[in-house]
Amino acid sequence: MNNENKNMSRRQAIKGIGAVALGTTALAASSTAKANEKKTKKELDGKTALITGGARGIGLASAEELAKAGANIVLFDVASDLEGVNYPLATDLDLANAKSKVESYGVKCVSYKGDVRDRSALSDAVGMAVKQFGTLDHVVANAGVTQIGMMEYFSEKEIQTVIDINVTGVVKTIQASIPVMRKQNSGGITILSSVLGRMGEEWFPVYSGTKWAVIGLAKSTALIMGKHNVTCNAICPTVVKTKLMNNKYVLGAMSPENPTWEGLETLMKQWRNPLPMGAYNPNEIGEMVKFFASKSGEKITGEVLGVAAGLFARNTA
Repeated sequence: MNNENKNMSRRQAIKGIGAVALGTTALAASSTAKANEKKTKKELDGKTALITGGARGIGLASAEELAKAGANIVLFDVASDLEGVNYPLATDLDLANAKSKVESYGVKCVSYKGDVRDRSALSDAVGMAVKQFGTLDHVVANAGVTQIGMMEYFSEKEIQTVIDINVTGVVKTIQASIPVMRKQNSGGITILSSVLGRMGEEWFPVYSGTKWAVIGLAKSTALIMGKHNVTCNAICPTVVKTKLMNNKYVLGAMSPENPTWEGLETLMKQWRNPLPMGAYNPNEIGEMVKFFASKSGEKITGEVLGVAAGLFARNTA
């Protein structure tokens, strides 16, 4: 064999060895990727959460944060306007869009059109959650409405509506949920209160009263359900950019000289918030909900978490 043929044979042998090595590397990389994929388990995989007022705002943001962590979701929302509420509520389309958005995170989601003032509807939704997904691991009692103005000008209907939804609706949500959690000997409930649940406000007197009330419900539920390994906590946000605040009815009363969202945020930055910021985004509250639903929050109960841009620094200890 001449030198030229010898060199060619050597080159072919080296190429062959290289091809085998590359093939082995590719195979190893593929196996590693599959192994890593199997290891990547989200914290709330296999869990189920039910969120009232889930079609938009803080409710939807909470659903999204829980879905990102792997939880299957039941969205409960009235999805229609109500007498006694002076601004537009969520619609059927909002509820359908919310379901699609939650499913985009790769989890399962069912929606239920119902009113939190109707305990049978809440019980049906809880039953649906257990039937579809096997458990009910976390409930977010978020549904609520607001009103603004001097106390003596509210109609009887307006007063009763805000109390029935914000307080009685939370009571009924808890009543529908705790039998399942007691049987499971596990679970958690997060109630959305408000910064006005820990301070008075002359323009939101009845609303403020309802948000004080649900803190009492959270603490009482924590005491009742603690022995069953079920937690209950409240979150108190300040202004959040949702349709509950971002509407003509509320903006016109809070910022009459500039009844826009920008006008309200300017006022908050100038005279209200200790931190130099305006409103929170809904997802920032959703992240706090996820904390209470996670392993980090499973041994915390009966607590009230302020997400208030520093406003509670003015409260008594």
